[in-house]
Amino acid sequence: MINSQKDRAKKNPSVFFAVLNMGLGHASRSLPVLWDLVKRNYRLTVGSSGRSLKFLQKEIPTAEFIQLPDYRFDYGPKGVTISGVLRKLPSLFQLIHQENRIVTQRAAAQNFDVILSDHRYGCYVPGIPSVFISHQLRFIAPAGLRIFEFLGLWFNQFFHRKFTHILIPDEFDGREGMISGRLSRISPAPHLTFCGTLSSVTKKSLPEDIDFLFSISGPEPQRTVFECLARNILPQIPGKKVLTLGKPESDLVERPSSDVEVYHHPTREKMEKLLNRSKLIISRSGYSTIMELVELRKRALLIPTPGQTEQVYLAHRTQNKGWFHWISQNDLTSPKHLMNTYHSKKIDWKFSTPSTLNRVHRILEKVL
Repeated sequence: MINSQKDRAKKNPSVFFAVLNMGLGHASRSLPVLWDLVKRNYRLTVGSSGRSLKFLQKEIPTAEFIQLPDYRFDYGPKGVTISGVLRKLPSLFQLIHQENRIVTQRAAAQNFDVILSDHRYGCYVPGIPSVFISHQLRFIAPAGLRIFEFLGLWFNQFFHRKFTHILIPDEFDGREGMISGRLSRISPAPHLTFCGTLSSVTKKSLPEDIDFLFSISGPEPQRTVFECLARNILPQIPGKKVLTLGKPESDLVERPSSDVEVYHHPTREKMEKLLNRSKLIISRSGYSTIMELVELRKRALLIPTPGQTEQVYLAHRTQNKGWFHWISQNDLTSPKHLMNTYHSKKIDWKFSTPSTLNRVHRILEKVL
């Protein structure tokens, strides 16, 4: 069923918001938009899967939720390989088709006025304005395989054509995104908008009484590998230490010693306070994490997920800009890298999420 223009002009539009489950990055960066939609009295239905679904259910209890298929990309001990990705492509296309069928059926039943999709390729319905949110307009191929990057660009363009508008969460610097760089380098077009960065945490004036905060995140099994390495290095570094584990299925808080706290999954409000109180943050170099770090203007030591080429690229890029430092996961066995970064220069960043939300709202008004 296609909504009429009259229906779309009503005061409380019905919006479906789909969020990719790959770590919690897509869910956390979608949160400020979701909170803003609730504030503006949109009728909200959210679709996701796995830990992202659990995370969003806790943060937006007033929304309606539906289960979507999980894309099932995992990162084994050697990370992502081209052969592994190629083997998964047929099943990925099936999952995209499956989620499109689910969204089409729900749209017919619930008369959605607009659909927003954070990197879920099948969440569109012909006749309903559909907005795709992504910083990754092109994929970064592993070293030696750069020649095949055009295949990823083709894949994105094939599905992007099915959406009314593409929102890129970054600031445009004239050629590409300031953070995303080559990931968002593409010819300008009327349906592409750099809307600004999105962070569910904001800068607060709090005393920095946490020396080291380890923000553990990402898909399994590498999330657990990162957690084990962080726990093992804690006794080797001085001061107050905090670990957040990115496990929304648990609210457990551990205090194994007087100078260590471990939160299985703090609320975003609690996480915001912990991040603001921290002198040095050790985290993955996922795009959503970097958007939070620049918004907070914090020192950070980045540890890319092994084999995740985008994170390796972003770690290199942000270090070359003088924003953050990075090491490989295998190097998180010695405290020297943490101590060397502890007194590094803080980033200077002048943009903020509230201005982004105003731009997103104007886009929604335009497509509605």
